[in-house]
Amino acid sequence: MSELVLYRKYRPKSFEEVVGQEHVVGAVKNAFAMGRVAHAFLFSGPRGVGKTSMARLIAKSLNCEKNGVGEVPCNGCAMCLDFTAGRALDVIEIDAASNRGIDEIRELRDGARVSPARGRYKTYIIDEAHQLSKDAFNALLKTLEEPPAHAVFILATTELEKVPATIVSRTQHYPFRRPTAEQIAARLSHIAEKEGVILADDAARLIAFAAEGGLRDAEGILGQIMAVEDRKITREEVEEILGLPKREAVKEMFSIIAKKDAAAALALIGHLAVAGHDLAFFSRLLLQYLRSAFFLKTDAELKPLIAADLLSDEMERIEAHLTAFTPAELSRAVTVLFDHLQDFKRTPIPQLPLELAVMELMRGGAENEQAI
Repeated sequence: MSELVLYRKYRPKSFEEVVGQEHVVGAVKNAFAMGRVAHAFLFSGPRGVGKTSMARLIAKSLNCEKNGVGEVPCNGCAMCLDFTAGRALDVIEIDAASNRGIDEIRELRDGARVSPARGRYKTYIIDEAHQLSKDAFNALLKTLEEPPAHAVFILATTELEKVPATIVSRTQHYPFRRPTAEQIAARLSHIAEKEGVILADDAARLIAFAAEGGLRDAEGILGQIMAVEDRKITREEVEEILGLPKREAVKEMFSIIAKKDAAAALALIGHLAVAGHDLAFFSRLLLQYLRSAFFLKTDAELKPLIAADLLSDEMERIEAHLTAFTPAELSRAVTVLFDHLQDFKRTPIPQLPLELAVMELMRGGAENEQAI
C-alpha cells in the first residue's frame, strides 16, 4: 500500500477527525457558529500536521447542501461527496512552490471574480504560500483587501516569517502544532484496525517517534510497513523495516555512559556502524535520553513532560541509572551531544561525531561541574 493511497483513504472527512489541532478546530467552528465566516485564513505550522486537510474541510463546510454555511458537513450530500473525493469544481488548490509568479496570482484574481460553479463559495487554497514572489504577494494583497463576496482564500505555510505582515494582517491566522506521539499513535492504531492489521502499541509509538510529529509522515511510514508486513506489526519489525537502530542499543549506551565505560561505548558504536545504522538518528535518540534524565534529576515532578517521548521500559532504564549522574553532568552531556550532532553533515567518518561526544562525556565529574 502506497503512502498516497493510505493518506488519501484516511484524510479527515470531518473536523472531529483532525488530529492534534483542537485549538484551531474549536476557533473555526465557533467563528462559523456566530456567522463570522472570514474571507481569508492563514494556517502556519510544520509540514504534515493537517493544514491543507483543515482547508478542505472549511471549503466543504461552506458548501454542504444539507447543512448551513459553516456547520459540520453532512458527508452525505452530492457536494460533500465531491469534496471528499477531490473532484469539487469550487475548490482550487495552488502550489506556490511551482506557481509563485504574478501571472498566476493575476489568473487567480480573475478567476475569483467568477461565481462558483455549483456551491455557495469558491475556495482557493494556496499551499507553501511563503514561496510567492514579492510581486505576487502584492497582487494577492489587492484581492484580499477587496475580495469577491463568494470567494474564500486559505493560505498554508511552513515558514510564517516569510509571509509579509500586510498579508498576515488581512487574514485570520491559526498556528498549527505538531500532534503528540500519543495522538499520532492512536490515529495509526485506528487506521491499522480499519485495515485489519494488528499494530502493537510500542510499534505505533515508534512510528510516531520516527515521524517526528508529522501525522502525514507517520501514515506514510505505516503504509510502507504494511506493504511488507500486512497482518501483525511489532516494534522489532518497525525497526528492521525502517532501518532504525534498535532502541535497545540506545538503552545500552545510556547504561554505559552511566558506568563511564569508554571501551564498551566505542565497541557499541563500532557495532552499529558495521551494521549500517543511521548514527545521527541514534545520537538524537540518545540526546532524548539524556534530556529526559536531566529533567528527572532536576525535579521528579517533570516526569509527565517527558513520558510521552519514551516507551515504558526506556523510562525505567533512565530512572534506574539516575543516581549515577549529577544535574551538572547531565546538563553538560546534553550540550556536548547537541553540539556534536551538527558535525554529522560534514564528517568523513560516519561514527566519529558520536565517538567524540561519548569520549567527552566520560571525563571526570570535576571538569563537568566547572562547565555549568
